[in-house]
Amino acid sequence: MVQDLLSVNWNLFEDINQPAGHEGLLDPLMVFAANDLVFLLPLLLIVLWFALARWSPLAPRGSAGDAARMEGHITLALAVVGVVIALGINVLLGHLLFEPRPFISHPTLVHKLIAHAPDASFPSDHSAAAFALATVLLVSARTIAQRDVARWLAAILALLGILAAVAIAFARVYVGVHYPGDVLGGAICGILGGLIALALRPLLTPLLTPLIRALGQIGLA
Repeated sequence: MVQDLLSVNWNLFEDINQPAGHEGLLDPLMVFAANDLVFLLPLLLIVLWFALARWSPLAPRGSAGDAARMEGHITLALAVVGVVIALGINVLLGHLLFEPRPFISHPTLVHKLIAHAPDASFPSDHSAAAFALATVLLVSARTIAQRDVARWLAAILALLGILAAVAIAFARVYVGVHYPGDVLGGAICGILGGLIALALRPLLTPLLTPLIRALGQIGLA
């Protein structure tokens, strides 16, 4: 059973990585997605954060609007907690189940497009962080939509976040630094980290509320 899974993992890796280094248009896009696209996700969170700001034309007025904005801001703030939890799970799994990078185990067969340290391959940190952010962004969009605050913007940003997370995971395999199982494991850790952070909301709300109110006083929330 284990050998079958490892065989499927390697075959999928070969199918995805084989074109790398031979595609003039796709290669630079995959390198960008593997290295830099992860920074888009916090940017999406920031855009949505300011869409909920007191001064934003998308934010409703009145006490009901203030409550809706605070709820949205608290959910978005939990993204940081989700990423920390997801990466913590990754570190633990990386020590328990150490797997060499593809370019270490198969140096003559892997088409490696980016430089990378020969550290643990499983699970993928990029995928974990990306899917943790995407998970919180998706839940934030749902929360915001229920309160009728920046509904369409939240939905669009959540969709972009999910697509970015999937693209990052695929690109990390394409450029030769992860197996498909690594990015799948990272995605699961990321989703789990995001959900744990959201589950901790009742405990974290008393800590986050004064901070968000203080940021609101200076126009940052």
